[in-house]
Amino acid sequence: MCWMSRLSGWRRRRLKFRQPAPKTYANMDVRHWIIVSSGSAVAGVLTWVACHWWYGRRIGNLATKLAKVEKARLFTVQQALQARKQIEALQKDLAAQNEALEQAQVARQRSRHLEEVLKAASEADAAETLLARPANGFADTQPLA
Repeated sequence: MCWMSRLSGWRRRRLKFRQPAPKTYANMDVRHWIIVSSGSAVAGVLTWVACHWWYGRRIGNLATKLAKVEKARLFTVQQALQARKQIEALQKDLAAQNEALEQAQVARQRSRHLEEVLKAASEADAAETLLARPANGFADTQPLA
């Protein structure tokens, strides 16, 4: 006889493998659903508040920087317009000075020319009067024809 047959009944039962208990999932109670949904809602609200605070701060800083840049741009545009006006005024002034200089040069040239003409005319008169006078100082009488 085999040694297994000699074992009593209670020992044989002990050697049998027990079957594992079937897995039973605990049915979620309504309370669990309420806790999960309210927790999700609270987490969503907290996330929204944190994002609103964090990105609101960043947007505020960027808006401040944008305002500064816009102010600097407007100041630069104003300075450019002022510089253009100054350049235009200086160009007008320079044109007026150049015109006055040209007129002064024309007037000097005229006066030099007139002086030369007067000098030449006076020299010609002096030479003509010396040549046209007779030696005795009186003009010759000429008969009428």
